[in-house]
Amino acid sequence: MKNLLPFIISFFLPGIGQFILKDFRKGGIILFSYIISTYLILNLDFLNLIPFWFPHIIIMIWAIFGVYDIIEERDGKKSATRYLAFSLLIVIVLFPITLTLLTTGIFKGAEFVTNEYFNEDRTKTEINKISTELNIYKNHYGTYPKNYESFISRKPIWGSWKTDSWNNPYKYELIDSLNYKLISAGKDGIYLNEDDIIRKN
Repeated sequence: MKNLLPFIISFFLPGIGQFILKDFRKGGIILFSYIISTYLILNLDFLNLIPFWFPHIIIMIWAIFGVYDIIEERDGKKSATRYLAFSLLIVIVLFPITLTLLTTGIFKGAEFVTNEYFNEDRTKTEINKISTELNIYKNHYGTYPKNYESFISRKPIWGSWKTDSWNNPYKYELIDSLNYKLISAGKDGIYLNEDDIIRKN
């Protein structure tokens, strides 16, 4: 692993591989060149036609072959070639797969937490706001609205009240002129079961 690391790290930060192999002079030159060239590409207008990743590719190749030369001189061409091949495999194949799996896991975990906790709290808060406006309507007209869609269309800002935080439509039922029921299907999206969020007058 100690011989793979200089190759692998050179793909991402050219020059550091030389530092690991104690070639501080060449490592410093490569790293400095990388920093300066990247800065110039990003900050000089007349260089904006050059892709920002272009200096990285060029200097990365320079750094990798510099690492290869050091290891070849120390351990021989066969060992240097083998380490280079393994590092290419790790960076091009294994690293993207690992990163993809990690990203997917983080995304799914965030989605789970949102569905389990945040959406429920947001929906309860929203239902409380809707209930407040329904009561204001009732105090003004003496009865609750017959049609929920017509009620929320009164103000454009209420457009988000069509659905709960799981993007399921609210169900509104006018029981009589003084009583209503507002239902969110909850995280499972199925109405009339235990995870429903219900607000009654």
